[in-house]
Amino acid sequence: MINTINHSLHYNYNNSKGNKEEKKPIEEIKIKKHNSQKRIIKKDLDENKENKNTENIRKEIKKKRERKKSMENKDNNESKDIKEVKEVKEVKELKDTKDSKETKKENKDNNTNSKEKRTTKKILMEDNFSTEEENLKIKYFDTSNITNVQIPKDYLNVIYYNLLVEEKKGINPMPDHTYMTRQTEINEKMRSILVDWLIDVHFKFGFTDETLFMTVSIIDRYLSLAQISRTNFQLLGITALMIACKHEEIDLPKIDDFIYITDNAYKKDEVIKMEFEVLSKLNFAFLYPSPIKFFEYLSLHFKFDKKQHMMGKYLMESFLLDIKNAKYKPSIISCACTYIVMKFFKLKNYQESYSKKFYVLDEMKEKYSEHNIKECAKDICLFVDNINKTNYQACVKKYSKPEQENVAVLIMNN
Repeated sequence: MINTINHSLHYNYNNSKGNKEEKKPIEEIKIKKHNSQKRIIKKDLDENKENKNTENIRKEIKKKRERKKSMENKDNNESKDIKEVKEVKEVKELKDTKDSKETKKENKDNNTNSKEKRTTKKILMEDNFSTEEENLKIKYFDTSNITNVQIPKDYLNVIYYNLLVEEKKGINPMPDHTYMTRQTEINEKMRSILVDWLIDVHFKFGFTDETLFMTVSIIDRYLSLAQISRTNFQLLGITALMIACKHEEIDLPKIDDFIYITDNAYKKDEVIKMEFEVLSKLNFAFLYPSPIKFFEYLSLHFKFDKKQHMMGKYLMESFLLDIKNAKYKPSIISCACTYIVMKFFKLKNYQESYSKKFYVLDEMKEKYSEHNIKECAKDICLFVDNINKTNYQACVKKYSKPEQENVAVLIMNN
């Protein structure tokens, strides 16, 4: 019985133990099951979240695409508008150019007849020398009979035309013949004495004719702009002569030579200072078309002999002593001297000497006329006729020699 009890106890104990052992895996299973459920729920939540994110991303992508598409459409519309504007502009420009060409063509056709008659003002300024050069060849001088090979007969008309252009432009303006009214220490008589002395110096040095005329022009133009003292008046004269020599002469005297002819009245520094002052006042523009240049071509055109040519030069150089010389244009003075010579030698075609073509560019607009030539000729004759009554004898002595055909004596005897 005890064994049975022990057996039963043992059995019960084992059963209780077994029951305990059985309970443990069930709980684990429950826990696992619970965890798995949690995982599933979490997974679902994560999936839902991912789905939401993907949807948001898709929406954003869609919005971006729509935005991009709208921008592209806008750009396309703008580019279309720009293209249309460009096309309209191009069409307008083409139309304008076409119209302008047509109008130019019409104007050209209308102006052909007037252009043929008009003198060419743009010679040597443009490259069109075809019809213009042909018209200019016979405007001033007929050069067909010139046989001297040293004379550039093909260019005489062009050269004379350019002299008139330079005179008309006024690059180096003419002096004011009333400037003596503004000078306080010098007068017309002192000017005549200075010019007479310069003519003598010019002849002894053997300078060119152009040098003398340029010297007097520089003096008159400077005195038109500035006042000068009596003591520096001769200094102005040798300075003007030195400037003209630097441009015209090949063998240029030294500054000491110019000082020597003044009996060393000035110093080298004073001459250099005066030179700078004169050039500064004239803005370094001291060149001008002188009367002697115009007269050379007129003398050639009217076929003057040596005596007639020398008489014209004598008249022009003598007139430099008179301040009225600054009153007239160089071309007017040369035409007036030509007129006097032709009248003196009783040439039949003397009326041609005051033809407008020799001293104006546009005959319709120019204020100068035949009266100006005769007025200038009257002033020249009046001065030359009375030159023996003055002390200004340098020009008379110069042209009383056989080398100059004794033209000064010839005029005095008539």
